[in-house]
Amino acid sequence: MTYVSVVTLAAYGLVLLVLGAIAVVDLRERRVPNLLSGALAALWLLWRVVLGFAGQHMGLGFRAEFAAPAPTIVVPPGLSIEGASLAEGIIGAVILGGGLLVLTAVYEAVTHRESFGGGDIKLMAALGLFLGADRGLICLLAACVLSLLYALIARIARSVIARRRGGTSEEEGEGLLRTTLPFAPFIALGALIAFVV
Repeated sequence: MTYVSVVTLAAYGLVLLVLGAIAVVDLRERRVPNLLSGALAALWLLWRVVLGFAGQHMGLGFRAEFAAPAPTIVVPPGLSIEGASLAEGIIGAVILGGGLLVLTAVYEAVTHRESFGGGDIKLMAALGLFLGADRGLICLLAACVLSLLYALIARIARSVIARRRGGTSEEEGEGLLRTTLPFAPFIALGALIAFVV
């Protein structure tokens, strides 16, 4: 494994650690801290700079490695993580962050109901830097599917519990719909899926 590969693997590991911390905060407080989303963006920039210096050290030039796709990493059990280039990362951040912002604004204007929070949008933009647009969209799709499955299972479970207690399932279901669903844990799971797809 080359130096660049080790640095890239370490960066991905740090991304997953920060995502874990964000997920815990979102579960407890129903918010995504700007500091942690900003830390992901700063980590991405630091990682790109380290890749540039590694390229300069290897005789390829700073700019070549700074802008080039990160190396593909193979992790056990044979899963490969393909790296995004500088341009792909910036495009991913703009598409994921900007796209979610526009969709959320339109949805909230039409339905007058809350959708994605600003913290989730900033988190997806920061992840877009690492994943690029293609894998970033896979992350978002996986997060949405997982959150819908969770909400469905939670609703069924609450309905069963309500029936056992003698209440109505509609009362329990309304309570579920009135609460916010922490989305960052699903984004973290989606990122894990997107890294290895």
